[in-house]
Amino acid sequence: MSTDFHGYGKVKADLCALKNRKVNAQRTLTHRLHSPGTPTFYFSLFTFYWGTMRVPPFTPVKFDLLKVGHCAHPECIAMRGGGWGSIEFPALVGLIEHPREGLILYDTGYSRHFFEATRRPPECLYRMVTPVRLTPEEELLGQLESRGIAASDIGLIVISHFHADHIAGLRDFPTARFFATRAEHAANEKRSRVARVRRAYLRQLLPVDFEARSSWVENGATVPAPWPGFRAGFDLLGDGSIVGIDLPGHTASQLGLAFRTEVLGDVFLVGDACWKIEGLEQNRPPAQLAYSLFANGEEYDATFAALRELAMSEAGPVLIPSHCATTWAKLGGTRHIDHA
Repeated sequence: MSTDFHGYGKVKADLCALKNRKVNAQRTLTHRLHSPGTPTFYFSLFTFYWGTMRVPPFTPVKFDLLKVGHCAHPECIAMRGGGWGSIEFPALVGLIEHPREGLILYDTGYSRHFFEATRRPPECLYRMVTPVRLTPEEELLGQLESRGIAASDIGLIVISHFHADHIAGLRDFPTARFFATRAEHAANEKRSRVARVRRAYLRQLLPVDFEARSSWVENGATVPAPWPGFRAGFDLLGDGSIVGIDLPGHTASQLGLAFRTEVLGDVFLVGDACWKIEGLEQNRPPAQLAYSLFANGEEYDATFAALRELAMSEAGPVLIPSHCATTWAKLGGTRHIDHA
């Protein structure tokens, strides 16, 4: 009994120190909590405290939101009660600068490779159902070049999931490493060519050496999720600064990204876990028709509900869906990262 209370005291002391940001010891604490003989209760206590802190990272990063093309389809598909008219859904890309790892992308949006890949059937059906527009000014390589950033300067690309509007530009970065979920990639590779198109996966968009340059996040270090309602996070860089969070439902596995910036505070890139921020704020998930394309409707609803809790919380992070025009209008156009 005395040993248990002694362990509790050390855990509590570590928690207080961590919450006051006086230590940089998340991994050390996690190791202690996983050590033999540590009661499960203490791990649960840590998870509770970590969730209530709501701030996973220690090292602030720079962040800009880019728009790399858009598609168009009826609003009512993306959000129940929306209009039948076709509206624009931007393909948003996160540009992150880490003090040690350098420049990182979250997805790539559209590119010329998308149009090449959808010239013939059955892939052309994708572009027919969701018409795409990409102006020269919105091409990702050009936007990066205007900031003094070359393709070779991008060291890492985090892939939320493998839909074409998120990976179309991967081949433009021949030296970048990739972080992705093995579950999502494996699920796509098992499908037939027609089934892949139906799931918005175009294999020809992947670089020929994709797997050689990829790291599967499931194989890396895990940390408690920074907010309640989510599965364990993935410590992508080993310092707690950027945490990947699985957001299943829309696809078999989808990688959200949590980090802290000096300008916005806590940021949570949520991919396609919701398409419009208004959907979360007004509790209006996509139409039932959209669920026929999801990997798992029940998991989507659970993910959506957890994100809605964050959206309603004053202490929650800035949520950034990957296709939200409202979010783009509010947060896009900044140049916190500029090497020109």
